[in-house]
Amino acid sequence: MNFLQKIKDIDFGPNWDLYQTSLTELVKRQRTFQINHARQRKYLYTDKAGGLGHEWQRKVFVSLIMGVPFPNFEIHIDTKTNIIWIEDGQQRYKTFYAIISDMVKLPSDLLKLGDEYSQYSGMCFSELPMKLQDKIYNQQILLLSGNNLTQEELHKRFLLINNGTPLSQQDKRSAQISAGAAYIQGIVDGIPEKGSKLNELSPKLKMFKMQESKFSYVNVSPRGRALEEVVAHWYNMLHQGDGWQINQTQLNKLYNKFFEEGTIKHENYFNKILSQVDKCVCNYTQPSEIKGRPLLLLFYMVKHYMDSGYKINTASFVKNYLNAISELKTKNKIITYTKLNGNDDSLDFGRLLRISQGMDQIGPLTDVILGEISKIQKPIIVDSRRTFSRDEKISKLMEQDSSCGYCGIDLQIENAIGDHMIPHSHGGETSMDNLVVSCNKCNSMKSSLPYDLWETLIPSLKDRNKNN
Repeated sequence: MNFLQKIKDIDFGPNWDLYQTSLTELVKRQRTFQINHARQRKYLYTDKAGGLGHEWQRKVFVSLIMGVPFPNFEIHIDTKTNIIWIEDGQQRYKTFYAIISDMVKLPSDLLKLGDEYSQYSGMCFSELPMKLQDKIYNQQILLLSGNNLTQEELHKRFLLINNGTPLSQQDKRSAQISAGAAYIQGIVDGIPEKGSKLNELSPKLKMFKMQESKFSYVNVSPRGRALEEVVAHWYNMLHQGDGWQINQTQLNKLYNKFFEEGTIKHENYFNKILSQVDKCVCNYTQPSEIKGRPLLLLFYMVKHYMDSGYKINTASFVKNYLNAISELKTKNKIITYTKLNGNDDSLDFGRLLRISQGMDQIGPLTDVILGEISKIQKPIIVDSRRTFSRDEKISKLMEQDSSCGYCGIDLQIENAIGDHMIPHSHGGETSMDNLVVSCNKCNSMKSSLPYDLWETLIPSLKDRNKNN
């Protein structure tokens, strides 16, 4: 770590050292410096080549050309891996990189700073005189380093240094290093791309992508890990079952359990539902309307349909779901439900939607929404059995004279594929009446096409086989 110059005149104790390095060294050593995403707030800016940058980034740029000192970074040096983890300072770190990569421009009017700087108005870094570029490159940055601290010590330090800036409940939960916390954070933020600069994150699901410092498909603030909290509530729904409640206390207990046990349950099931929610959300053209309690309950609605053996029309589901909610609010529908103490209560739909927390309220609420949706959109029933047995395929192959039911090529049972004539995804049953035994090539070509469309192609396949 010879690029770090230790400042020996200041003693912070046995586990702390103060270093300085140039801005150049800070941003060029991308494999050495890594962002600790668990304890760093989400990077708020969408950097792009030739862009203006955010107002705050432009102010940082102004500070750089003026040589104004920056607050120190907090880092943790892992001597076993030689990785320097940035524990505090992500926004500055990535903004420095964005500036020298011409992704931020100086404000268009620097006249108020005087003649010395006004000539640089609207410029990006590469347009500045070399002398000024060198000045920025050589700007000294201070780094306060914790050495080989435990995760518990780092967590306590995170809470301490952010005491002046309000942390959300989810900020505090995510800072707990555990497999569960990392799993939920990874869903929203993604995982670092292999070989990416600055340890960049890439969400796997489209609904979590950002554009221009905001989420593209949902109306949720990027601050305070608000969307991560939504996903945590969704996961907790599976974890708690009928005991699910939408409150901070239950989420705190969930994360404490993650921390203590280090295990993740329901992962495959959760990912399967998330995939459907993602398709539903990204097919809706009004992301500003997907927010608040309707967003929280959307996962529950999708889960209900999937558990009931229904195929969801992802192209229109969110539209119909939100229309159903709007209609119920307009009608001022009164809902009667039984409270946990056994007493009945009644509230209008809009108020119950806002305050609902436990399944005693959520259950009756969502039943009413489901009823309203059914007036607009009928779900497709999907056979729970997805595959055909070997005996069924043998029987059908004999009916087809040991040939592919589509192209007519000779076929052995070892190479035969049991195909749904009406695709399973379109409501087709896993039954003998809906079975066609096919070769691998035809099965791949058909994929999930509707049978009436695929049927028009079959004669040409059979003719081609005859000619061969």
